[in-house]
Parts: sequence; C-alpha cells; structure tokens
Amino acid sequence: MDRWSGRLSSMEYPDYSAEIQAIRKGGITPELLNRIIRRHRGCREHMQQLYGRYRTEADKVPIFTREPRFKDDGEHQAENAINNRVNNDFFSEINDIKVGFCAGKPANYTYGDDYQAEEETGGEAALEEASKALSDFIKRNNMFDIDMEATKFAAICGYAGRLFYIDPKGHERVMITPPYETIILSETEMTEPEFGLRYYQYLDLNDQQTWKAEFYDESTVYYYEGQLDAFELVDSKPHLFDYCPLQGIPNNRELIGDAEKQLALIDDHDSNYSDNSNDIEGFANAYMVFKNCRINKDTMTRANATGVIGVDVDDPDSPYDVYYLTKNIQGDFVNSHLDRAQDNIYRFSKTPNLNDPEFAASSGIALRIKMTGLETKAGTFDAKRVSAATYMFELLASSFIKKGIPFDPLQCSVKFNHNFPVDFLGEAQAVQALIAAGLPKKIAFGALSMIDDVEAVMRLIETEKDDIPDLDEPDEDLSEKLLQEKHLEGPPPGEEIMDG
Repeated sequence: MDRWSGRLSSMEYPDYSAEIQAIRKGGITPELLNRIIRRHRGCREHMQQLYGRYRTEADKVPIFTREPRFKDDGEHQAENAINNRVNNDFFSEINDIKVGFCAGKPANYTYGDDYQAEEETGGEAALEEASKALSDFIKRNNMFDIDMEATKFAAICGYAGRLFYIDPKGHERVMITPPYETIILSETEMTEPEFGLRYYQYLDLNDQQTWKAEFYDESTVYYYEGQLDAFELVDSKPHLFDYCPLQGIPNNRELIGDAEKQLALIDDHDSNYSDNSNDIEGFANAYMVFKNCRINKDTMTRANATGVIGVDVDDPDSPYDVYYLTKNIQGDFVNSHLDRAQDNIYRFSKTPNLNDPEFAASSGIALRIKMTGLETKAGTFDAKRVSAATYMFELLASSFIKKGIPFDPLQCSVKFNHNFPVDFLGEAQAVQALIAAGLPKKIAFGALSMIDDVEAVMRLIETEKDDIPDLDEPDEDLSEKLLQEKHLEGPPPGEEIMDG
C-alpha cells in the first residue's frame, strides 16, 4: 500500500439524485440496484482501507508494506537487509479518544414529563405508557453500546449505518451496519433517508463467496442475492415501519473521518521512526573492515562465536588493520523531526496529547482550553447525532402507534454526555460562589457537570428536609417524653415537692 497522497474524487460519497428520481418513478430494479452499488465502489474501498488501518491489517498500513531501501543487483533483496517497519498507531488513538469523549458516558434518552407532554400524549396514563415504551427500547437495545459503535465507525470512516428492525418477539431493535456496506439515498441529510441499501459478502454452504443486498423504502424491504453487478431479486416483505429503517449517522457534512487529514503526517512519522530504528540496528551491527588482510567465511563464523579473529596478512611489510565501520547518528535532528510531526498530528486532528506532562498538570480553565479543539469537533458530531435521534423517535413512533401505544416523537429528547475530566473541587467552589451571590440554587446546581437532572436533585433535597425534624418547631411527642422522664427522676436536690 502506498503512502497517503490525498483524497481522490473516486473516494467521495456519490450523488444519487438521479437514482432517487428513477426509484420514485418506477421503483427499485436489479439494474438500478447494481448501478447504485457500482457507483459506491470507490467510496467503499476507501472506507475499508481506513478501517483496515484501525485494525492494523498488514496490507492496510503503508509502513507494513515498505520494501528495504537498498536492493541487491537492482532485483533481489539484499540478504539480511535491515528493514524495520514500525507502526506508531496515532490513527487508532485519534479515533479512540473521540469515541471515549463523545460516547464514553451513556446518553440520556427521555420522554417529556411536563403538562404539555401529558396533554400531547393523551393524559397521565398515556404519558407513563409512552415513557415506558421508550425506556424499554433503550434498555433492550443497550443504546450505550449502539452509540459507541456508531461513534467509532463515524470517526474512522466518515459515517456509520444504523438499521432498525422488528425481532421475532415483536420488539423494536436496532443494529449498527458498517459504512462500507451501507448506502443512504437522500436529497437532504443521510440522517433522514428516503431509501437505504445494505450489501455484504457471506460464505454459503458450498464455501463459495457470494453477496446479499437489502433495499429499504418507507414500507418494504427487498432481498437480492448474487455477485457484484449481477444481483437478482429473491424476496420482499414489509418491515413494519412507516419510514426507511436504514439511516446514516455522519461524522460531519463532508463525511470525512477524524484522522483522515493527518494520514500523510502519520505515514511520515512511521517512515522516519522506522528509518531511525534501522540506523540504530545498523549501528549495533556495524560493518567490520579488514585492511590489507584476508578472512574467509569459516573464520568470520568463529569470530562471531568466540570474539577472536585470526587473519592472513596479504603483505607482511604493509600495515594491516581490523576495525568496525559505524555510522554517526544525528539523534537531535531526528528526534526534533519526530517530535514536530507528533505535535502536528495531535494539533491538526484536534486531539489532546494525554501523555503530555502539561496536560496532566492542567486543571479548571486551563484544561478546558486544551480540550477546546476536541469539544469543537465533538459538537459538530453531536449536532448530527441529534438529527439522527429525531428521525429515530419518528420511526419508533410509527411502530408503537401500531401497537396501540400513544407516543409523540416531539416529546422525546436526547442529551449526549461528554466524558470530560472534571474538577469537582473547582465546580463546588463555583456553585457556592453563585449561591452566595444570590442566584437560585436551581441555577447554581446546573453548573455542576455531575448533575444531569437538576429537578431531580431539588426534589431529593426537599425529601431530605422532610425526613429531618425542624429544630425551630419542637416535636410535641418528643417534648412530652422529656417531661415524663424529668417527673420520674424527681426534683433536683434542695427543692421540695409542694402539695397541691
């Protein structure tokens, strides 16, 4: 695999406007399906290369395929040529930090609980039923895992696929589909698909590789089988939703992965780091020079084993010498270049270098400033995820309503929680200052990153107050008990009990 030399037009996601118009007029046909897949080929191969880098596959990381710098006779590789191929996996680190930051904490999916939600849903009982339906869906599908996988594929390849379906028990389910197997046809955003196509390879019972394809519209899924450019329709059935159940979750509008713009820097770092490793190994295995003397292979073998060399001098009257020829390595220059490449990789990918001592020592505002780039990148992705969630709620509503469950998708909301290192002491001091300045506690508590639901916290505070006796208003039962104990103990010494 060659080193990265830039994004080509063949790698771009195709414009399917013409295909969408054709499907609207005459429906999907094998010819149209084959055309859609054929036009997606360059984009698919590019995303497979990116995902292969993430998996560090031998033929996907350029440094792993590098040939030795020097050849023997111009054709054959020199025997025992030094050719270290060291992969510094910045690519995975950039993506993994994005995944941990954006999806490392579960998102909050909620159904409204105010009077407006109750009115729009159809009453208190309907509100509880709708809220339970959404909660069950989130738990049954482990949306924490779904969101993490979607974030991972989007960060690596530029977008992720998400497929909704009804399982044999009649439950709404969702799964992530790899982007290189997913095509979304939409004239707006891929978060709002008009049609969706999933195609993938599988091994049949005869151990033959073949292909399957599933095409989705607003009511039906069409099943195809065959080979690329030769798919044939084999079955179709309703998918039980009122919208296309296969949607895309883009990383950004350009559908570019987080580390894609830094691939040239990463390849340069790997190449120079490997060259440095070659120089070090070459220094350790320095060349031995024999001046004015002869030595055969057997003598050299014994010398390597014993450290003692016996030589035959060509001319006794001429001086002879045996010494090592080594290379003077300019370590400062090499290290400076590698450090600059590493800094640029983190800088241009907007990824904090977690191994930087300055990062570890930062807190409060300084830490926020260092995380600004990642926050900005994450904010772009969050906006796309909110759009995808809005479509998901509408899709689920179309299924819930068929079951008689009242459900208003506009009453659903999602909050994505960034996994940010928190300075709890600083936040607590800030809240105390806000309260001392006269702000309501409800607003002050909202400044705490550990609190997702301020209303719930306020209710807990009131509950705790109800459980603790108020010292300003003594409990009558407690006062009576104290008086009885005093009567039983009798009067203090020196006092007389007077007859009434």
